[in-house]
Amino acid sequence: MADGGFFARVCGQAGEVPLLVFDPMARVLIVTPEPIARRLAGPAIRACHIARVLAEHHEVTLVSSALPPNEQSLSPIDGRRVHGPAAIHTRYDAAIVMGNVLIAFPELAESDMPLVIDWFDPFHTEALHRLSGDAIGRIDLIEGARVTLAEQARRGDFFLCSNEQQREHWLGWLAAAGRLNHLAHDADPLFANLITIAPFGLGREAPRLGSPIRRSFDTISRFDPIVLWAGGMHDWLDPLSVIEAVPVMLDKNPDTRLVFLAGPHPNTSIETMGVRGEAITLARKMRLFGKHVMFVNQWVDYGERLTWMQEATIGIVADGAHLESRYSHRTRLLDHLGAGLPTVSTAGDPLSAQLEAAGAAITCDRTIEGIGNAVGSIINDDERLGEMSRAAQTLGARLSWEQTLAPLVRWLEAPQVAIDRRPGANTGRTDGSAKDRLTGRIKMHLDDGGVTQVAKRGLRSSATRAGAARRRKLGR
Repeated sequence: MADGGFFARVCGQAGEVPLLVFDPMARVLIVTPEPIARRLAGPAIRACHIARVLAEHHEVTLVSSALPPNEQSLSPIDGRRVHGPAAIHTRYDAAIVMGNVLIAFPELAESDMPLVIDWFDPFHTEALHRLSGDAIGRIDLIEGARVTLAEQARRGDFFLCSNEQQREHWLGWLAAAGRLNHLAHDADPLFANLITIAPFGLGREAPRLGSPIRRSFDTISRFDPIVLWAGGMHDWLDPLSVIEAVPVMLDKNPDTRLVFLAGPHPNTSIETMGVRGEAITLARKMRLFGKHVMFVNQWVDYGERLTWMQEATIGIVADGAHLESRYSHRTRLLDHLGAGLPTVSTAGDPLSAQLEAAGAAITCDRTIEGIGNAVGSIINDDERLGEMSRAAQTLGARLSWEQTLAPLVRWLEAPQVAIDRRPGANTGRTDGSAKDRLTGRIKMHLDDGGVTQVAKRGLRSSATRAGAARRRKLGR
């Protein structure tokens, strides 16, 4: 436990001997590298909701490292005070970090404080799609992601992810870091106490009355069906195929309008994605811009996003056939549930499959015809749309933040350093060159059984290598 430990309170009535009762309240630090303001991106949304849920059980300090050191702001989700990096220290009972926080603040990695690593977003798979016109910048971004994840895998005591496919992926990182060792295995063969699923959830807010989309565009009447792309236009997504599918949609309903919420990312350190400009150019080339394809050039405030979605007919998401899609957990799909919005999505990611199984979505292949026909199959079917909307609301009710973050709440009842990172733990892991690893293993055997054990193990290894050499010589 870090300095300070858990809080104690004095109970008893006047005249009685006071009784110390220990309160299971931990002091928890949460650090996100994203800015926290009215306009929020995924990591900041998650950090704010983690803080809100944990505050019901613990004393929480929420930090945005994007703030100047001593500056403070307020969370738009619950009005909580958000601190700058000056609030980062090691005198907490546990810390929850995401992104590059351990690299930027190595004192956290070097401390003995229990650390939760939030791996809800495999950002290294996103990095593969960024900075396509800048070879050196792209190499630097991808390598930076790898170094960041390797440090997190080495240092973390408890890891969070968003779905089972992600968990399988992250177990590979943990194995490479030597964390799937005999100590951790013997204590927990499934490693459930090392990495667990705690995905994005849904908040308690409800859509407000209003029609911001129709007010924004004179060309959209109150009766026109709206297909809405809600959320960022990132280079690993495929808005271009959706635009190319508009003529197929128009064959089913000539009044269809495709609307993109296409404003710049609230984190100004993130480059403008090239696909946004490509999408606008394509819409103009197809003579759809401003009539059947519209772009809202602002990042919608977090508190307003469901209001924008509630007047849409269908929410749409499309991506490519790559690793980012396979390991994604699209938060915009959760917003569809919050707004009761039927979804059309390309297939291949876990959350779209979950929505489809619940009756809240249709998934399709990644072709222009597949996307257009999927939208066209329901855009005129009010009964089907109503059923999908009710299914979305039902599923959304089961995905509150309180439910999705329950494993984290349980772990914080007694936060502790992982068993293989405790003082004296010997996992046999040795880093460095092959010579360094050999020296480390010799020392381990010397400490355990002396020269006799080293000689015995060495003879066994020599015999194994000799046998392998003979088999290669014989062509086996």
